[in-house]
Amino acid sequence: MGSSHEIQGHAAIVTGAGGGIGSAVAHKLAELGAGVVCVDLNPAAAKQVAQDIVAVGGRAVAIDGDVTDPELSLQAVETAHTEFGRLDIVVNNAGAGSEMAPLWEIDLDTWRRNLDVNLTSQFMLCKAAVPGMVEAGYGRIVNVASAAGMEGHALSSPYAAAKAGVVAMTKSLGKELAKTGVIVNAVAPALIGSGMLDEPWFSGDVKEHLLGRIPMGRVGDPREVAEMIAFLASPAVSFSTGAVFDLSGGRATY
Repeated sequence: MGSSHEIQGHAAIVTGAGGGIGSAVAHKLAELGAGVVCVDLNPAAAKQVAQDIVAVGGRAVAIDGDVTDPELSLQAVETAHTEFGRLDIVVNNAGAGSEMAPLWEIDLDTWRRNLDVNLTSQFMLCKAAVPGMVEAGYGRIVNVASAAGMEGHALSSPYAAAKAGVVAMTKSLGKELAKTGVIVNAVAPALIGSGMLDEPWFSGDVKEHLLGRIPMGRVGDPREVAEMIAFLASPAVSFSTGAVFDLSGGRATY
């Protein structure tokens, strides 16, 4: 057993590192002493986060690419080993939503894109990272799911289905790796003050409806998500795997 400060010297991959949650996670892990590979579709965003980390004495490098590309997962793992000599932590955070609509009005391309971005990308990075972690006898994988994946979300069936897939994949992989020293958990955020809230398809009415379901009566802060992920990415978590940790301000009823 250990504590979060013991990630000093570890190496992490954070996908979607240019966004609100991803940036907060990358900064938190770096603050605790980990070297961070910042992965994002937006090259400028990934580079900026890495530069900001280095500017305050941390260790970080940036790589850009689409998480739906299998080669990017392999590149991220290779970069961690090349730059930091190891890989201890994977945070599968990259994700995207889409225009809200009833299931029967959603086209197949939108459905497939949601699954590719929000679920298959996590599968590919886990697949690329796990063998080396097992060989090392240690690893921490944190997958970002969603409250929508736990309870469903009207007008967002592709996103909710993909995030439910993340939950099931996390539970399955956690069981598969339970005796290897590699621990796999997920977090399920509700409404967080991150970039997704600014998307055009996320209307004010939708925000108000979701906010009304949160007993704390406010949106979560990306830094609050980062704190929980940093804990789950640490040696302090040693007897919890395949679990889903709530980040919903009390909304969860499951």
